[in-house]
Amino acid sequence: MFKSVTFEVIGDQHLNCEKCEQRVARLLTPLHGVRQVRAQALDQRIEVLFDTATVELSALAELLGEAGYQTRVVG
Repeated sequence: MFKSVTFEVIGDQHLNCEKCEQRVARLLTPLHGVRQVRAQALDQRIEVLFDTATVELSALAELLGEAGYQTRVVG
């Protein structure tokens, strides 16, 4: 089952530009079970569509953290 989740970047490292957005997409998209990633520097949001049977939400958050992005799930 596919689920959409939105992360808000809340730490010291922010999404500052298009290259940051692309970096996040390149980080998460290769994960088996991730169908779509959309990072937006304007509002510091990262939207991910993923298969809950294949990848866990915590794994997505952990990868973002390893890349330096402290996040929280919104809504």
